Amino acid sequence: MAFTEIGSDGPVARSSAVSAVGSARWRRPTVTFVGLLLLIWLILYGLHALLPEIQSGAMAIYAAKSGRFVKQQMFGPSDRVRIMIFGDSRVITGFYPGEFDNSFGEGVRSYNMGLPAERRFLPQLEAALAQGNVPTHVLLTYPWGDEAEPAPRFALLRDDNKLINALLPFRAFPRDVVLFAYNYRFRFAEGIRYTGAQIDQMIVDRGWYFIRWQSHFANDALPDDFAIPSDRSRQIDAREVPARSLVRDRLMQLASQYGFKVLLVPGYHRDREFAAAPATDADRDTVVLNSSPLVRVIGPDYFTYPTRFFADPVHLNPRGRSIYTAELAALLKKHQAF
Repeated sequence: MAFTEIGSDGPVARSSAVSAVGSARWRRPTVTFVGLLLLIWLILYGLHALLPEIQSGAMAIYAAKSGRFVKQQMFGPSDRVRIMIFGDSRVITGFYPGEFDNSFGEGVRSYNMGLPAERRFLPQLEAALAQGNVPTHVLLTYPWGDEAEPAPRFALLRDDNKLINALLPFRAFPRDVVLFAYNYRFRFAEGIRYTGAQIDQMIVDRGWYFIRWQSHFANDALPDDFAIPSDRSRQIDAREVPARSLVRDRLMQLASQYGFKVLLVPGYHRDREFAAAPATDADRDTVVLNSSPLVRVIGPDYFTYPTRFFADPVHLNPRGRSIYTAELAALLKKHQAF
């Protein structure tokens, strides 16, 4: 029988030593690699968070409206009617709170809660409520979605786009830096100041923002004969209100908890983009069935305006903004919505 002394360099000891050395050889580079990846992730995330002005215009507005905008104190003790209007970028450029409030006089204060390319409104509404910003009226230009069942467990893992955005929220940052450098001829400080001033002005205007970078015609107005192939001038863009919806249930819960009313109000379209809404809907004032509290639908699904009031195929210019804001105010006055 053979014995191996402790500390000897027999076959077993040599094998263990080789294994330990081999393990150390791959472990150290792996740890170094993972550490470098983590450091790069932290640097990019930090730059992305510290320099929101570098982002594309739409994303900079989205970030400001989802953060700084809803965290401010929106309403004061003298504001008896407190309004939030929700929608996508059409609302951003179309609803001007200052002009709307002046149509009603003292005691009415409104905020434009529209987000670029986003029709979901619950996250924005819940964020505002969490900061103590409680409206008396919530205006929706689009109804809630029709999701009747909660998302399945691990739904994030099944959506590649959502998953990559969760893991790499800064993934567009390198591209944005290149575009920013090109647009401002590498004058980064000047560009950051300009974008920051635009965001500051958006907050002063209580959420209204003119998307100037999409305007390519003289005087920010489309020509009278403007049209694009995707226009559906003979089709009515009917707005369907789902009878069952998890979002509606949550909205009703919040309305009961905070005591606000919900109104579905008209949006807008460009002439020839769709057919005009039915004339019979102009004086509509109905209640959505099976809703508690009651949800009112006031007026047509949308107003239609000539192309000269649009800066691009989708968004109103400042003249169109004033017309839409005034027409919406007149409609709500007529139906004594507040």
